[in-house]
Amino acid sequence: MGSRVQALGHDGAALWQQVAALVARGTDPPVDEAARDALGLALVAWQRARCPAIDRVVRAFAAEDPTTLAEVPGVPTDAFKHARIACFDAAHTVRTFRTSGTTAEVRGRHELCDLSLYEASCLATARRWLLPGGPYRFVLLAEPEAAAPDSSLTYMLARLAAAYGDGRGGWFVRDGALRAADVDRALAGAADDGVPVALLGTSFAFVHWLDAGGPAVVCPPGSVALATGGFKGRSREVEPEALFAAIGARTGLPRSAVVQEYGMTELSSQAWEARVGQYAAPPWMTVTAVDPVSLAPLPAGQVGLLKVVDLSNVGSAAVIQTADLGRVHPDGRFEVHGRALGATPRGCARAMDAMEWCVTS
Repeated sequence: MGSRVQALGHDGAALWQQVAALVARGTDPPVDEAARDALGLALVAWQRARCPAIDRVVRAFAAEDPTTLAEVPGVPTDAFKHARIACFDAAHTVRTFRTSGTTAEVRGRHELCDLSLYEASCLATARRWLLPGGPYRFVLLAEPEAAAPDSSLTYMLARLAAAYGDGRGGWFVRDGALRAADVDRALAGAADDGVPVALLGTSFAFVHWLDAGGPAVVCPPGSVALATGGFKGRSREVEPEALFAAIGARTGLPRSAVVQEYGMTELSSQAWEARVGQYAAPPWMTVTAVDPVSLAPLPAGQVGLLKVVDLSNVGSAAVIQTADLGRVHPDGRFEVHGRALGATPRGCARAMDAMEWCVTS
């Protein structure tokens, strides 16, 4: 356990160690759900004592202390735009990830005092659902980490390339511009070498690459693509499946090799598309649907707002309430149906109101 984790104090460091042990077991071993939920409840109780904003949200929706993890209300993602959601002193922050947005918008921020859990989680889950083979030639349609240190997506891509790459890939967004011709040359080089490609990047970097034209390249067997980060750009909105089909037509990749990821700045873990349109989460991350007004859990199969428990979020909030609509299947896999339309869902708005006195300017 690194010295940075000591910023969480004795009890927090002990919880971090338990979560780290769970992540280290990987994605496939069966999990003791009762033990995992007990760890989650202990983590939430510790976070409530360290972060007033989290405590206010729980108090607003629970008349008594929750006795199951399913009863714990999530901190709305919008809260990260207006309050510091952290359980350690700011002096111990080693990285701050920020949500995307224009310079005029308030951007959410997620502070971390240690990055090792984040790295362990993304490496394990990507190995299971995105990058099972390799080594891969990483062709990254994103800015390099040095140019985007506050991007959680860039941080994840850098870790994946370092762990699973052949050392000959590259980043192809520079100074805000996509180098489309360089992407084409990199894909052609990988095809000539017979090395499987990991073509990963933001959805609209893919749009710009496709718009630029260029030759089709049949990527070697085992290649994969990941287009993530939202499908609504400044110029137009793209239908996801149309984009995936266009990527397949340009690269020769079947739809099963064009994988979606469910992640966000406010989390430290990701879920991945295990079959077309359905996501699977690792054992330390669970996703449920809740009623948009009461935030009460819904039965499997009903559409509601997705709530995420991410135990890797030791130093911030382990339970996150999103504004994403979705359906959770009995086996735990889930679908995402897009963002809730219109104003902030009433349940999320109530949670924000509850923590109003914690909000900073």
